[in-house]
Amino acid sequence: MRTGELARDAGVNLQTIRFYERQGLLPKPLRTVSGYRSYQQSDLERVLFIKRNQEIGFTLAEIKQLIDLHRVLASMGPKPFLERPNELQGIIEIGHERLAAIKQKSQTLNAMRRQLEWLLKQLETASVVICPAQSGKRPHALKKSP
Repeated sequence: MRTGELARDAGVNLQTIRFYERQGLLPKPLRTVSGYRSYQQSDLERVLFIKRNQEIGFTLAEIKQLIDLHRVLASMGPKPFLERPNELQGIIEIGHERLAAIKQKSQTLNAMRRQLEWLLKQLETASVVICPAQSGKRPHALKKSP
């Protein structure tokens, strides 16, 4: 498939594909006789992998580490690990850090949801005289514990 097809199927633009190539996230494609880039299904899977990992908060540098680790593990074959390679341990640590960040974001979003629900309830009551958002009051569930 050509660059435009890859970009379309992956839901990215042409510049993203070329950027991934320059950054080493995507291998340099073969060229057709007429000089067009020719991508494989594995390239589409790689771009989708990059997008999925970006969506959950991995940086491109971290994604490159994941790709490099996969390459190392694939070259080792199905041997069981007696010791975890340093690269694998680093990826595990990054994964734990990312999971902690996601949990924190989830807690923040839940707090925002509770605050908005409380605000809407206050605004929907007929007895509202001033906007609760300006009154400085916060719902009990959002108060920080000591």
